[in-house]
Amino acid sequence: MARQSSSLKEPHVFGEIIRRLMGSPLTQSVLWPFGLVIIGLVAWHQWGSDHVANQYHGIVPERIHISQPPSYVRSDVVQAVYRDTAMQGLSLLDRQATVKIASAFSMHPWVRKVVGVRKLAGGEIDVRLEYRTPVAMVHVFKPDLSDARSYFFPVDGEGVLLPTGEFTTAETRNYLYIEVPGVYTTNPVGSNFGDVRVEAAAQLAEYLSPFRDEIEIRSIGVYGDPRQMQVPQLELVTPDERRIYWGSPPGSEPPGEATAKMKLQRLKKSDPDQLSDLRIATPVFPSSRL
Repeated sequence: MARQSSSLKEPHVFGEIIRRLMGSPLTQSVLWPFGLVIIGLVAWHQWGSDHVANQYHGIVPERIHISQPPSYVRSDVVQAVYRDTAMQGLSLLDRQATVKIASAFSMHPWVRKVVGVRKLAGGEIDVRLEYRTPVAMVHVFKPDLSDARSYFFPVDGEGVLLPTGEFTTAETRNYLYIEVPGVYTTNPVGSNFGDVRVEAAAQLAEYLSPFRDEIEIRSIGVYGDPRQMQVPQLELVTPDERRIYWGSPPGSEPPGEATAKMKLQRLKKSDPDQLSDLRIATPVFPSSRL
């Protein structure tokens, strides 16, 4: 009987020890934080992971904010980039997310440069863009002789092709024309036209565009045999079909040729009927002393 009484007391003693340990401040200081961690993990797996996945795993176009496009950009740049670059598969948790977003927008034909990309709270994305500016329309005819219609390809100052569908026929008249006989291109928008003569003319068009109304120029052409010239030689055509030799594109003038600034000043100050060649540098004599 004595042994049985001793064995019955052992569980009671063990339970008392456990109770006292659980009630001690040291044990509670360890168990409570551990319990909070367990609760937090359960809550994360239940709700938190889904919330973060919804906000940061996939990118939606409604959360992409870009620099305000100019009035001549009629298409939806965000939707086009999102559609053409499979951006929906990109996660903002990716360390290279901003680099990949910048690369995606840099491929749009209206985008000249991606200035920066920032990830904001709530899965929002801010994309700063520099847009291309149309400066001229390249007047072309298709090589197919069965199609006698003429077409206009918009280009920027670097000779990069811009989307043609965003300009009406009437709007093409608001730009300088580039007339190069026999020229045509099948290059995609966003790439260079592919002809150095057109690209040189586009460079000049960008330089003259702010003064077009003042100098009354309708189009820019090319003269001379391009096979004998390292630098395309350009000419200006007025609305009444008069031709004025301009010479080399801005910044490419050889020694002895007037600079673009000098040529422009002559265009603005001289009687157009008296101008035929702007290439010769006009000497500037110092005023005589009294």
